[in-house]
Amino acid sequence: MTISQTQQEIILKLDKLNLTNPQLEADFLLSFVLKKPREWLLAHPEFKLTKFQILKIKNLVRQRIKGKSLALLTKKKEFYGLKFKVNKHVLVPRPETEMMVDVVLELITRNSQLTTIVDVGTGSGCIVIALAKKLKGGKFIAIDISRKALNMAKENAKFHNLHNIKFLQGNLMSPIIKELRVMSYELRVVICANLPYLTPNQLKDSPTIKFEPQDALVGGSDGLKYYRELFSQLKLLPNKNITVLCEIDHSQSEAIAKLVKKELPDFKIEIKKDLCGLERLVIIEIKK
Repeated sequence: MTISQTQQEIILKLDKLNLTNPQLEADFLLSFVLKKPREWLLAHPEFKLTKFQILKIKNLVRQRIKGKSLALLTKKKEFYGLKFKVNKHVLVPRPETEMMVDVVLELITRNSQLTTIVDVGTGSGCIVIALAKKLKGGKFIAIDISRKALNMAKENAKFHNLHNIKFLQGNLMSPIIKELRVMSYELRVVICANLPYLTPNQLKDSPTIKFEPQDALVGGSDGLKYYRELFSQLKLLPNKNITVLCEIDHSQSEAIAKLVKKELPDFKIEIKKDLCGLERLVIIEIKK
């Protein structure tokens, strides 16, 4: 089969998924299997695939029809203009999470005070790596409870030639609580927390994410389990210069605002909307 014939066959099979651009997905899969850019495919429509390449394409298409994302099929995903490796042990980076990187960069630009950036639940490491690529100064710490997720994040940091990120295994802020408690008030801490925030029902209603790690998606019955734990840990740092950024589902904005007022009364809260106009990012800063 030629590239042109294979493209048409893939498109016909993917049509049942009601995709926005099945042609683009077909080209993406072909590029992955042939290890060629899309421009090369377009310039060589008569190129014949080997039997092995055809079998590999068919297997990928079968998995795609079952709901597996292109990112997990190809084990790579772009985030903030950077390429990241992903696997079944980490959440695939989402475009909406780029907003967190934007806001952190804005905060740092506005205040050049020496900053320690802590990425809690780092997963693939996309947030801390994007920030480390943009910021030259400061200190970077990435934490995850999963050793396999940390290994993926380390691999991504190595891919981007970054050696200034400290990787720690542990539950949320637990590996650095003692260190932060003795830190000078003059030093600023920015905590990025894209923690699991879906409810079990939301996971059930989203079949497209069933191939991603459930423990990186579900945050208890109301989706706020891990934010409660994080806020409890923050109580141990009452007099520090701290900013916390939390990604949420837009339906949780009222609930998390109440939670912050209850658990962190000395902090002020702001909720920002994403490009779709949905309340997505919670910014929490200490008042003192």
